[in-house]
Amino acid sequence: MAILRQRRSFNVGIKLKNYSEHIDGLIAKLLSGEITPEENAALENWKAESEDNLRYFEQNKKLFMEIESMKTEQEVNVDKAWNKLEERLNEKEEAKVISIRPRFTIYHAAAALAIIAVLAILITFFMGGEQTTGLALVSSKNSVTSRLPDGSSVILNKNSELTYESGSNKREVKLKGEAYFDVVHNEDQPFVVTVNDITIKDIGTSFNVKAIEGTSTIEVMVESGEVHFYSKEDEGLKLVKGEKAVYSTIDRKFSKAFISPGDNTTSYHSKVFRFKETPLHLVIQQLNDVYEMNIQLEDPALGNCMLSVTFNNEKPEAILSIIAETLNLEVVRSGKSITLKGEPCNN
Repeated sequence: MAILRQRRSFNVGIKLKNYSEHIDGLIAKLLSGEITPEENAALENWKAESEDNLRYFEQNKKLFMEIESMKTEQEVNVDKAWNKLEERLNEKEEAKVISIRPRFTIYHAAAALAIIAVLAILITFFMGGEQTTGLALVSSKNSVTSRLPDGSSVILNKNSELTYESGSNKREVKLKGEAYFDVVHNEDQPFVVTVNDITIKDIGTSFNVKAIEGTSTIEVMVESGEVHFYSKEDEGLKLVKGEKAVYSTIDRKFSKAFISPGDNTTSYHSKVFRFKETPLHLVIQQLNDVYEMNIQLEDPALGNCMLSVTFNNEKPEAILSIIAETLNLEVVRSGKSITLKGEPCNN
């Protein structure tokens, strides 16, 4: 009897080894659509061998479908899924357990392989449903326009950078420099821009954020919709269309700012400039900044000349011609430098 028990134990162990090391892998391949015809035939033969085999397959399939459902809803609970897997394996172990020690050891090795095989399925589909989507943008001498993975668009001003990450319940942008955002609103997945410890939260919006390194302010201007501009220590301000606010990193205070007619905060991406009784020196400053030009005034007094004009995505050459004609100035080019000459204005 002793010899017979040892032999039976040995045969059971071989069977488990032959199947458990491979069958979970075949099931995983089938459910993920990667199984070959030969492997599928082997799996079908194994299922037909016994009701236990078929039941084991159905349990794996059911678990897989539950994971697929969680993936679709983007509410994957890894702990819950893992607990279900352990419960299933424990049920299998309790139903199959035999008091012969050698088989117990081999079975646990097989169970470990089963965990690894099904965990591969979990990882594949968790990554598909709950994976953090990332994007990084960097600009140097020119602005960069890009569409974010969530469908929102961003225009990154020159010498700026941002990173974008999204998960099941948040979209977060970390910004250095300046950027304009046109956000696809999603109440279940808030869109926030962070600059150090300051947050700008979208409430269905197009807005501009300016946080140039080396300066002591963070500026937010809302072009449409509404944003919440705040920090952990200060509830901050709610801003709507046409409003602008500034945060002082020195005083650590938020305040609304007056938007002057010649502000043109978003001109770097729209190329639309609206000047109303704006001093020429401010006009020149904005044009130099947006178009990377080197426009100078021969006489600094020319900077006090007032200009009221709108430029709608005009070429720099056309803009200069209009300014020169309006203020009776001469445009002199020398290499990459441009000088405006003329008589000071009598404002």
